[in-house]
Amino acid sequence: MEVTEGLVVVLDFTLTDPAGQVIETTSGAEPITFQFGTRSILPGLAKTIEGMKVGETRTGKIPAGQLVPRDALGKRHVPKAELPAGASPKVGDRFTAKEAGHAQPVTLEVVSVDATGIDVQLLHPLHLIDVGYEVVVRAIRRPNVPPPPPVAVEEDLTDAVLEDVEG
Repeated sequence: MEVTEGLVVVLDFTLTDPAGQVIETTSGAEPITFQFGTRSILPGLAKTIEGMKVGETRTGKIPAGQLVPRDALGKRHVPKAELPAGASPKVGDRFTAKEAGHAQPVTLEVVSVDATGIDVQLLHPLHLIDVGYEVVVRAIRRPNVPPPPPVAVEEDLTDAVLEDVEG
């Protein structure tokens, strides 16, 4: 059985930034369980696991712009009065700004300019960098099949056995 749309997937993963620092991981925690194709995980991560089989591991790099959709955070209009004095932004310009109530600055990309101000696309920080990944598919099952019951410690129920039972 391969990871395809509609199936429930149990996945371990680690995402790292370009310097190799861990961004997010399931290491030391429970793997994630989700129905593939329901936008339950980041699109770039979903592409990396499509077609994988139970027990398979993949590693690689997701190029900037492909992990998180460009429009994940939405657009905003910034009135001309709120722009810095003397600023003349052009379409495509990027800058950082601090939003009220948020500790981290956000990256904004100018998508249009008019007499009233500018429209900007807010960019998720992970949209802007190459992200390393390591993923391991632990189990795959049909959504209408309940997960197997807990196993006694002395039994060794491997993923291959689980796939046979569930498949």
